[in-house]
Amino acid sequence: MAVSGAPVLIAGGGIGGLAAALALSRRGIPVHIFEAAAEFAELGAGLQIGPNGARILMELGLEDGLRRHARRPERLIVRDGITGGRLSAMPLGETAFARFGAPYLVMSRHALHGLLLEAVRGAPGVTLTMGSRVASCQVMEESVFLGGANGEKPLEGLGLIAADGVHSVLRRHLFPDLRATASGKTALRALAPMPSWFTDGEENAVCVWMGPDAHLVHYPIGEYGRLNVVVVLRDEALPPDREAPVTAAHIGAALTRWSRDAREFVASAPDWTRWPLYTLPPLPSFSRGPFALIGDAAHPILPFLASGAVMAIEDAAVLADELARSPGDCARAFDRYATRRLPRLKHLQAAAARAGEIYHMSGAMRLARNLALAAMPRRALLARYDWLYGFHVDAGERT
Repeated sequence: MAVSGAPVLIAGGGIGGLAAALALSRRGIPVHIFEAAAEFAELGAGLQIGPNGARILMELGLEDGLRRHARRPERLIVRDGITGGRLSAMPLGETAFARFGAPYLVMSRHALHGLLLEAVRGAPGVTLTMGSRVASCQVMEESVFLGGANGEKPLEGLGLIAADGVHSVLRRHLFPDLRATASGKTALRALAPMPSWFTDGEENAVCVWMGPDAHLVHYPIGEYGRLNVVVVLRDEALPPDREAPVTAAHIGAALTRWSRDAREFVASAPDWTRWPLYTLPPLPSFSRGPFALIGDAAHPILPFLASGAVMAIEDAAVLADELARSPGDCARAFDRYATRRLPRLKHLQAAAARAGEIYHMSGAMRLARNLALAAMPRRALLARYDWLYGFHVDAGERT
């Protein structure tokens, strides 16, 4: 029997873990977060936050912070990497806001994490313990016990939310033999200056360049004049040593057929960080008893729909919604959470993988893709994402 008033335990203080803590706190549920790092390092990558994620963050009270730190791109522009020609432009800005009731945002991961962390530290009923690596986990029918790596006395909680990332240790409680595997693709990230050749609103747009076995994405981030840049390549196009630094020259060597504008743009970014991309097969469940997985621990998503962090935010909101319906009964709430989330995440993982195939097409398939994009009406392109951006936590999907 769980101790009365025991908190819900959360392993991992990333975006998903902090969002879950904040969502639970706002429903009066006490939370204790354990983060393995002694302090949070600055996270330099950028994020795209669709209206489905922005809506939840605003409901969590972060609207003012988002207004300060995020930008609202006016459109998503698609180009062919080889010719540099524009293929299509999907409206965002006010069009997306009017359609979905929330904005499409871009911002730095560090800024979003900072907003969540500030809110969590000021939230009632939340304890955050840094430098605490979970070493053991015992899941009972109505409670869980966590033991620390330094031999601390096990701490009891009503339930445990594992938000410890793609290489989750706690995931082994459900799937002992399952490990994330390399996808064969790597994301290279950098900050670059705004090119002088930008025209027609590209300085405030998400731009996607599609090419054989690679694609390039960039959008404004932080202060004006800087762009977050991501290039996704096949692993074998890069130095085999994953610890070796990757230079613009390495990336340029994989883009030799690309347009001069694209190659010069990549060359303008001085420092690149390598992020190997990992996958898991769709899991049959995200929970067992009072134990649940969220975010990348449950469903790493390839970045072709820019939805990995947003799905962790959705997980957090749905999980808190279910626990508020069954106060004190984590097993029941987590089971409903998993039932609600599994179909959407399975669909999204498959859609992201398919989008990657489309982005990286070559030969006749590339030409057919380009013709199809050029012929598609702008608003029809946005409507194709209603299933993704139109998500509401309380939109009648409960079982």
